[in-house]
Amino acid sequence: MTMIEMTVEGIGIDPSNNPLVLLRDAERKTFVPIWIGIAEAGAIQAELEERPSPRPMTHDLIANILRDLGITLIKVTVNDFSDSVYYASLHLQVGRGETIQEIDARPSDAIALALRTQAQIWVADDVAQKTGIQVEEAGTPSLSGMAFEDGDADAEPEELIRLARLLEGIDLGEEKR
Repeated sequence: MTMIEMTVEGIGIDPSNNPLVLLRDAERKTFVPIWIGIAEAGAIQAELEERPSPRPMTHDLIANILRDLGITLIKVTVNDFSDSVYYASLHLQVGRGETIQEIDARPSDAIALALRTQAQIWVADDVAQKTGIQVEEAGTPSLSGMAFEDGDADAEPEELIRLARLLEGIDLGEEKR
């Protein structure tokens, strides 16, 4: 299975007040929106803003348990999309062993945990093809005002329009790069 490494572009709210996490690849050519729950959006946003909680929240607790038990979260993968549901896995290594355990997880929880442990986030290429927006251009979508920055773009107009429609009305707050 071919995978694309992604980072979290930000947390947003769509026009229907549904939270989402927007992932992007390093070249900023593939954007994958994943609609998530409010609690998970808050957990991801808190980590993006490096806002510590006075007491460990659920994802902090899990990260602490993993660390204290000598378990390393190597990576998280968003590996399937079926019936409008995303599927993800945690890839865990116990101690210095070579065996990697793969554990089923919701993408929102996996992403929140990856941010707390500095683990890589990967999305299956077929998931990115099904649900992502492919943008072949030099400029990048601006999260401030949801407009596209000027660039000598060779983007397909329909792809830019798809991304603009997806992002239209989504408030991603302060831009994180």
